[in-house]
Amino acid sequence: MPDDWKVIKQSGESVTYGDKSGRAGLTVGMVEPAGSSPMPHFTDMETNTKVNYHVYRRLRMQQTAFREQPAVVWEFTFQGRARSYRGIKLGFGREGGREDDIYLSAPETEWDAYRPVFDKVTDAFAPIGR
Repeated sequence: MPDDWKVIKQSGESVTYGDKSGRAGLTVGMVEPAGSSPMPHFTDMETNTKVNYHVYRRLRMQQTAFREQPAVVWEFTFQGRARSYRGIKLGFGREGGREDDIYLSAPETEWDAYRPVFDKVTDAFAPIGR
């Protein structure tokens, strides 16, 4: 994580970091047990997102692989209280094990500045206890 990002919420399942502006956040979490693919989990989350954010647009939701595990990447935009946001979420894991998720959201107008944070975290991510 960048040095100026701080932990703002932590539980047994996830940790959320926020930048100094308070407008961008990154969450690393896990779900147990993992299904055969993160796709059903992400589809359920998308349904909830559509309910909670009336202005929502899917940019992509596609199956992929991450560290030789089944994965899904989901990118979207949504309208927050004061501005439009963009999000990206990567979920991966093997059926019966656990699904790890990495999620970044940031103001859409500043996306190019924040997206590298997601890339650096995913590049360096090492699941514990696998």
